[in-house]
Amino acid sequence: MHRFLLSLVLLVVPAPMLLAQASLSCPMRPSTLDAMRHCYRPLIIFSPSPTDARLKRQGAILDAAADDMMDRFVMLTPIIPDRQRYSAPLDTPYVVPSEREMQSIRARFHVARGKFEVLLLDEDGRILVRSDRPIGIARINTRIDDLPQRRIEMRRKDAY
Repeated sequence: MHRFLLSLVLLVVPAPMLLAQASLSCPMRPSTLDAMRHCYRPLIIFSPSPTDARLKRQGAILDAAADDMMDRFVMLTPIIPDRQRYSAPLDTPYVVPSEREMQSIRARFHVARGKFEVLLLDEDGRILVRSDRPIGIARINTRIDDLPQRRIEMRRKDAY
């Protein structure tokens, strides 16, 4: 019976979201940066278009290392116009904020609408990396793995 229920859960809940939850008290689909605090490390991608080549490139980079992103509780957060045209990554945990939240995030980080920019935040909302082009996995992993909180996470018995 337990196997059946586990199989059912695995079919219903998308794998990236099932594995990316930092703790049971964290929302699986946080709707705001505040909801991500102390749960996830947002990777915010400001893009002038949901079809921008740089946005697609960053998504492909993350998908190629989706396990790394899940292990480090990275939550891809695109800030784009016309969110209905956004093509979500296949394996990377992500959330597309509401229009109102996107405006709030743009204002908070002072990023103009037509600009491409990538920000990696820590779980407390501090900027770890800021770039005007897609960032590679090695840079993301190294920056996160240097954090004291990540070192604690890696020592846990269930750490990957």
